[in-house]
Amino acid sequence: MRKQIVFIGISFFVLGSHLQAQQKVLPKPVFHSLEQIALVNGNNAVSGALQTVNGLAYGNWFAGIGAGIDFYRYRSVPLFLDLRRYFDVKKGNKLFVYADGGYNLPWTKSKDPVFSIWGWPSKTNYTYKGGAYMDAGFGYAVHVKGGNAFLLSTGYSHKYFSEQKTTTTVTAENMETVDIQKFTYSMNRLMIKLGWQF
Repeated sequence: MRKQIVFIGISFFVLGSHLQAQQKVLPKPVFHSLEQIALVNGNNAVSGALQTVNGLAYGNWFAGIGAGIDFYRYRSVPLFLDLRRYFDVKKGNKLFVYADGGYNLPWTKSKDPVFSIWGWPSKTNYTYKGGAYMDAGFGYAVHVKGGNAFLLSTGYSHKYFSEQKTTTTVTAENMETVDIQKFTYSMNRLMIKLGWQF
C-alpha cells in the first residue's frame, strides 16, 4: 500500500511538472509597422526609395507585406513579402537579417511625342511590363520605449521591368511604317535604409 501511495505521489508530481511546463506563456503575435527611407546606389545613379511594411512578429520572427516607391533610374512600385529574423544583443537592441521578394510595377512618366527625321507625323505607344523585385540584407534595431525601434540596415536589391516602344510613321506618299523596339531593364543596387518600427 505504501508503494502504491509513493507511486501515485510521484506520478502526480511528474504530471503536475509537465502541465506546468506546458503552461509557460507562449509569445503572442504582435502587429508592427515599419516605415523606411532608403538611399539607393547602383552603376547608373544614386537615388532614393520609400517603403512601408506591415505584419506580425512572433518571438524573434517577423513576416509582413510591403509596398514602396523606388526612384532608381525609372520610377516603380515594388510589392513584396518581407521576412525577418531578430537576434538579441543587449538592452532590447537586436541584430536582424531580412529577405524581400515580390513584383516590381513600372510607374513611368508620360513621354514627349516622337518625330521622324523628315518631320513627318508619327505616333508612339509605350507598353510596360513589370518583373521581379528582390532585396536581402542585415541591420540593427535600437529599442525605444513602448516596443518601438529605430532601424538601420543595408542590403543588395534587384528590380526588373521591360518596355516596348511602337512607332507608327506616315510618309509623304501616305505610306505607313511600324517600328517596334523592346528594352529590358535589370538593375542591381546597394540599399541603405533608415526606418522606424512601431
